[in-house]
Amino acid sequence: MIFICLLLASTCVYSQQKKELSKENLTTLDGLILKYNTIQKLSDSVTTFLNQKQIPVQRFTINSNISVQTSCAMIGKGTYDKVKANYLIEIGVDTNGSIRKKFADTIYNFWSKKEENDLENYKYVSVKIHLFYANGDYVFYKKPSSNNIGDYYIFYFKNRMIKVSFTGFDTKGGFGGLSAFLNELVQFRFERNQINPKNEMKFDPKLFIKLYKDNAFATKTTKK
Repeated sequence: MIFICLLLASTCVYSQQKKELSKENLTTLDGLILKYNTIQKLSDSVTTFLNQKQIPVQRFTINSNISVQTSCAMIGKGTYDKVKANYLIEIGVDTNGSIRKKFADTIYNFWSKKEENDLENYKYVSVKIHLFYANGDYVFYKKPSSNNIGDYYIFYFKNRMIKVSFTGFDTKGGFGGLSAFLNELVQFRFERNQINPKNEMKFDPKLFIKLYKDNAFATKTTKK
């Protein structure tokens, strides 16, 4: 599979060669790193994020190799296999910061109302919207309701909105086609840090509340 920065201006399908494109070649999103077999540019469109107004988006499809569970005989046991999965990626610009603010406000409002026990045991609290954080840089995300075809992740990264929808397998499938995108196929690169996300929320909400009150999420990335 290719490990490559996404060139959003291209209209071609990339071959299976290892290549990383320079920052100067990126037109819409610098720093999104994907693993894939092929990528294809679709026609531009519009979509909504977090029930905000519609914004223009560039659209791409990728086909990638992922690991999925193919059977489950009992709890903790099952079989796994490599399969080819397909995703639709839509990317737009949060020009006025309203979507970033909606992410930050939603996370703050959720955790600020929680009891101390929930804040201490945050790793076990179910959340739909949270963030990945690394030394001042961050990626907001909204989790899907399932791994079914048509469900999607939403990410906020460097003032860009990214919607990743699962569109199905090539032939044989399994369980976890959408969550595998987060666990296996994507990374987010900043000037100083790189975030390698996983499908669980680990960031301490107490620290988030402090950063929020310090106005740390008023711009696309915080300072060290």
